[in-house]
Amino acid sequence: MEIVLDEWMGIRCQERIFNISSEAELLSILEKLDTNKHTLANLSTGNSYLMVVGGNGKYVVTGEENDVLFNLTLETAPSPLVKLNAGGQYGLFEAKYIIHRELAFRCAAEYFKLGHIPATDPDFNWERID
Repeated sequence: MEIVLDEWMGIRCQERIFNISSEAELLSILEKLDTNKHTLANLSTGNSYLMVVGGNGKYVVTGEENDVLFNLTLETAPSPLVKLNAGGQYGLFEAKYIIHRELAFRCAAEYFKLGHIPATDPDFNWERID
């Protein structure tokens, strides 16, 4: 599977491309996400993608498959917007989109194993946009 990891140096970004064959390699790349130098990891099978953005315990997980957009969400009480560096730019996200490390990485691992978004897995709550 191919993963593209951003690498920021000031205002310049260089994409690093990895072809991985194990979950250990995937997790090693995801561990690099730090909301500063590395803010986005894009996993791709060619037919779909899953992006994990952010770092330091706060992630947004989104993807696309069969022309449907997927956003991983958590059930949470309404709260102020959360500021997060995603793809080198700060954005404000509703708290329901801020996913903790364990769930974000587990979702990416399932995508790696299955080769598609784990849309029917009851462990993941997806917002779908057709």
